[in-house]
Amino acid sequence: MSDPVLRCPNCGTTQATPGECEACHEAEVRWFCPNHTPGRWLDGPVCAECAARAARERAAPRAPPPRRAPSPPPSPPPSRSRTPATPHAGAPPPRGRRAASPPPPPPRARDYVDVPTPEWRPAPTEPPRRAPPVDLSRVRAHGATLTGCIGRLLMLGVLVVVLVVVLFLGLFSGGGPFRDLVVDVGRSTGLVGGVPAQTLRGIEAYRAGDLETAERELEEAARTYRRSALALLYLARIRMDAGDLGGAGQYLEDAVGREPENALAHRELGAYHRARARRLAAQPGRERFAREELALADQEYRQAIALDPADRTARGYHACVLAELGETDAAATALAAAGPGPWDECAAAAPTR
Repeated sequence: MSDPVLRCPNCGTTQATPGECEACHEAEVRWFCPNHTPGRWLDGPVCAECAARAARERAAPRAPPPRRAPSPPPSPPPSRSRTPATPHAGAPPPRGRRAASPPPPPPRARDYVDVPTPEWRPAPTEPPRRAPPVDLSRVRAHGATLTGCIGRLLMLGVLVVVLVVVLFLGLFSGGGPFRDLVVDVGRSTGLVGGVPAQTLRGIEAYRAGDLETAERELEEAARTYRRSALALLYLARIRMDAGDLGGAGQYLEDAVGREPENALAHRELGAYHRARARRLAAQPGRERFAREELALADQEYRQAIALDPADRTARGYHACVLAELGETDAAATALAAAGPGPWDECAAAAPTR
């Protein structure tokens, strides 16, 4: 679980100290909790929901550590016996003790002449052991067990085939709630393509002007279908319409992360960077930051055109970005490839550099 961070609501940059954003210098940074999707703005440095969750985790009982087995007692050190000193040769025996008798003489060769030699005999050998008889009843039992395993595997294969046939018939022949359930689960896991019904409801509410319903449906669809970027794109449009460029940028970056090969996501991200550049260009002393945003917009538009060469909207507004960067020849070429459209005015009104 991450701690709340200071984040700029305009550009989405995080920093360590409060005050004005050090990246865009356009807004004051605010506390932001990244543990939620897509995040939550806070009034202070503590997220109440995350703090409550941490308190519950700390209050949960923990299992006691395993007890260690008692170690055996240490063995006593071995006793050291002192060896009595050997008296010197010729010294008188100590008082109160008898003198030791002299050692016997060493044996001579003739002492062994009359000793009889023992007769050699081989060691007794054990009779060979016989193998125990084979229990045929056990062999038959093992064979029956193997047959039962093969039968269960065959039954499992038949059940899988039947399930596949039922799924196929439910998806492509009858329709109804069963088909809708299977398609919805497949889209949530990325196995089935198409637009989820909840995303379509959010888009219809957005087009009808019901922004509250649209935002609720699209937020839920973005959390449920984590492989789809369409709900995030419309949430970004709602934020841009409200003037919240920071929130729109976060949605668009998440959308590109989910679908890097989505041309529409790259085109919308390019429009976001162009809108930031126009806002910064209207402020004195921010021309360098505006040009950096235009460079990012140029990059995103190029990526969108590479993924979808037939996208006239991406080509037209790319011509506007090129004209604002001062690349007049490239802007004219892009404008000719796009054809007439609403981008003609911005391409013609762009200042030359």
